[in-house]
Amino acid sequence: MRTAASANPEPPELTYGTFNGFAYMPAMPGIAYRVLFRLLGTQEPGGRCLVTEEELAEALDVHRSMVGRGLQALILAKLVFRQAKGIYLLNPMISGARSVTEHLEAIGTLDPADRLDVDDYQERYEASVAQAEQEKKEKRLGRRTSPGRSKPAKAVPEGTAEVLSLSTARDRSRRRPPRP
Repeated sequence: MRTAASANPEPPELTYGTFNGFAYMPAMPGIAYRVLFRLLGTQEPGGRCLVTEEELAEALDVHRSMVGRGLQALILAKLVFRQAKGIYLLNPMISGARSVTEHLEAIGTLDPADRLDVDDYQERYEASVAQAEQEKKEKRLGRRTSPGRSKPAKAVPEGTAEVLSLSTARDRSRRRPPRP
């Protein structure tokens, strides 16, 4: 019978961590929690994680876009910070360390805006999500109106059916308008 101890006979490098930051966990998409737990399990001392979205997707058995969605939620929640492609840093309030002193020093250097133990944490997260959605919408609209990308709409003669572009069709409501 194979046990966890026999699979990894060396003691872990991480020997200390405070996880009371989880008491302030915001309501995020489910994939965000799966990604977070994977990052917690593969972190180096200080919370550094060297992993690509593709590797996470393979380990979690999901599509890479789902991992990207989870990482985005974690970044907006300030639980994870992206340092470079494939290099992520866990918030010191939930990461592990080699000693109590090392862990407390990391938390002490944390920017107050990145702390998890604040009363308005959920509201901060929701505001970050709303701002990211607004920026995404503006970027999408900017692409649509950039020169050379789309042609101005032609006038449609009265009494003829209007053909919607795919972009316009995606933006409209999926529900039928009520009949008079």
